[in-house]
Amino acid sequence: MGFIQEWFGFNGWKALSTRGSIAATIAYRVFFILGLAAAIMTYTFASGGEDPSLVWIIVVSVVWFLMFQFMVNLVFVNGSR
Repeated sequence: MGFIQEWFGFNGWKALSTRGSIAATIAYRVFFILGLAAAIMTYTFASGGEDPSLVWIIVVSVVWFLMFQFMVNLVFVNGSR
C-alpha cells in the first residue's frame, strides 16, 4: 500500500494546503475540473461522437483522477526529494 499511497494518495493536497496559497489550491481544483471535462470530451470524440454511457464516464473520471493525483504528488511531495 506504500507505493499507491505515496503516488496516488492525498499527500500532495496536504502539502499544497500547508505550503501553497489559496490561489494555487483553487487553480489546481479548476485545472482538475477542466481536465476532467477535456478527458470526457476526448473520449466522446474518440468513440465516434456518440454520447458515452455512465459506466464509461465513470471509468474516464477515475483514470483522470488517478493521473491528476499522480501529478499533484509528483509536484508537491515526491518531486522535491
